[in-house]
Amino acid sequence: MLDANDILRYILFSNSADTLGSIVAISATPSFTFNPATMQMGVTDYLAAIAGDNLNGSVNLNDPCLDISNAAQVVWRPLPTVTFSAANPNVCAGACTTVTATFTGTAPFSLTYISPASGIVTQTFSGNTGTFQVCTPPGSPPGSLLVQASALVDVNCSCQ
Repeated sequence: MLDANDILRYILFSNSADTLGSIVAISATPSFTFNPATMQMGVTDYLAAIAGDNLNGSVNLNDPCLDISNAAQVVWRPLPTVTFSAANPNVCAGACTTVTATFTGTAPFSLTYISPASGIVTQTFSGNTGTFQVCTPPGSPPGSLLVQASALVDVNCSCQ
């Protein structure tokens, strides 16, 4: 219970043995944006609520009644990415070619892509590379084949 002069904030800290000495960010909500100047990908940080006397909008860390919740572990993960390649991206009208998708992130991947003949397709890939067939509609003008990713999900993150 907060009393009349208390405030609740959330802290992100890097050392579970030194909570107050390793604070990397403070927020009014339990939401933090990755900051490469103070945070690292793949490294465990900790998130906790902190309550105490209000000191100009911040929690007074010297409050004798300062209270810190149990911490939840947070690990920042990079967003997955995909790149496409084809041995021959110039495909005749009505013909097909094999496209290779190369992923960064952690498999499995769910990729949604748009291609000229098939429209929107969602496919799952179990590894960091995979192939699929893309065909051009009959009567298409000559030129390069266009395949565009519209969504990508790996085991940790999604990006759209």
